Amino acid sequence: MRIAFVQDIIQFSVPLGTALIAGSLRHGGHKVEVYIVDNNLDKTVNDLKQFKPDAVAFSVITGSHLEYIKIARTIKNQLNIPIIWGGPHATFFPKIIEEDYADAVCVGEGEDAALDFANAFDEEGGKIPIKISNFWVKKDGEIYRNAVRPRIKNLDKVPYPARDLFFNKFPMLKNHGIKHFLAHRGCPHKCTYCFNHSYNQMYKEQAGDKKVFFSRSPESIVEEILWLKKTETIKMVHFVDDVFTLHKKWTLEFAEIYGKLCGLPFSINARFDHMDEEIISSLAKAGLSLVYCGIESGNEYMRNTVMLRQQSLDSIFKAGALLKKYKVKLLTENVLGNPGETFEMAMETLEVNMKLKPSIANASIFAPYPGLKMTKQAIDDGYFDGNFDRLEATYYDSSVLKFKNKGDERKIYNLRCFFSLLTQHPWLIWFVKPLLNLPFKKLFWTIGNVLDGYYLRKGMAYQLKPREFISSVIHFLTNYRNTRKLSKSSTICQQ
Repeated sequence: MRIAFVQDIIQFSVPLGTALIAGSLRHGGHKVEVYIVDNNLDKTVNDLKQFKPDAVAFSVITGSHLEYIKIARTIKNQLNIPIIWGGPHATFFPKIIEEDYADAVCVGEGEDAALDFANAFDEEGGKIPIKISNFWVKKDGEIYRNAVRPRIKNLDKVPYPARDLFFNKFPMLKNHGIKHFLAHRGCPHKCTYCFNHSYNQMYKEQAGDKKVFFSRSPESIVEEILWLKKTETIKMVHFVDDVFTLHKKWTLEFAEIYGKLCGLPFSINARFDHMDEEIISSLAKAGLSLVYCGIESGNEYMRNTVMLRQQSLDSIFKAGALLKKYKVKLLTENVLGNPGETFEMAMETLEVNMKLKPSIANASIFAPYPGLKMTKQAIDDGYFDGNFDRLEATYYDSSVLKFKNKGDERKIYNLRCFFSLLTQHPWLIWFVKPLLNLPFKKLFWTIGNVLDGYYLRKGMAYQLKPREFISSVIHFLTNYRNTRKLSKSSTICQQ
């Protein structure tokens, strides 16, 4: 089978989800290619005509789905070939199979499912198979809804991501010093602003999966990094897992093996309450240079009752002090504009960051994505109307929630724009605070993105060359923080 993966834009890294599925398909003998639209859909269509795929596949998050609907309909009209949808949006909205722009929808994990789909497609003489687990399929006007299969348990056996498909077409990704890798899948926590709880529930109900967290062996991870390092530039490794340090025994084993065989500086995502001195010191010795940790909210009620973060301020400050002791940089993740949040609550989040003094403080605006418990609560409490077509492609731009106080909405949004600056220079609060009432949304957004980009570079473990720095800044502002308005061409995504 010949499959073309199409994306609307490219960001700073290879999208591992798409690359993993492409790698599995290619490993199984199928022909795959990647195309990025980047505001030139006519060129993409012409390129697809040259490739002559049997199907086109998308991996989509809610907020970008409207742009993909436009892309899908154009491809459908001009090439008349099957369109396959996957990714978070398709997983929580498989009913898009009812629409004219979808022929198959992949729900949940895609590597094994996509390979089975492609194999069956060839075996049936180029016809869409109807009995593949994880797929909802439309054929001859009838819809077949298959349950998900159990999750992949042995991640060591998953073929490497087909990163070269992106490297060959996008020199920026090839030359960028940071390369991304996956060490774990899943998360057992039940944070209401994260999709993992709903995702775990889906697998429990449909596949009987009770275990929700899976790890690769440290040897497998190091082998992949060293394999890629033979042909590509790697100055820093970033692990994209939600919770890297969940299991202490595994973490300490990884630190020992990685430190001996690899030793490249690396960054991880972790929780403050999953890191003690033994873990931090071992990882720092192995090359850990940056940790992403979620404070999420400085307000106790918002953090632990609304968001179900189950994390004390004491654990935050204790781990933060240990990271400083072992000279590991800290990037905090924070969410503003949560359902029912007031400006005073948002200011508590800023104050906790000011006291903690992380290397970088990142703040985003809550986006009510489908499948989130906090989204359901926002709808039930009247803060959100349930129309997911209103979501933007970025969660840094603005909020679609209703606020009890309109003035709070403006101040919270503007606070996000100055959040990283104020965390680094708390004394500026007396100058910035009066500005938060002003209606200069576009100006503050631009200032905020420039400031965020400036501070984010502090997390890099190597010095950017001038040309790489300039290209990174341009790409950050035009793609990574892309806020283009999407055509409101569909209203299927409502609860």
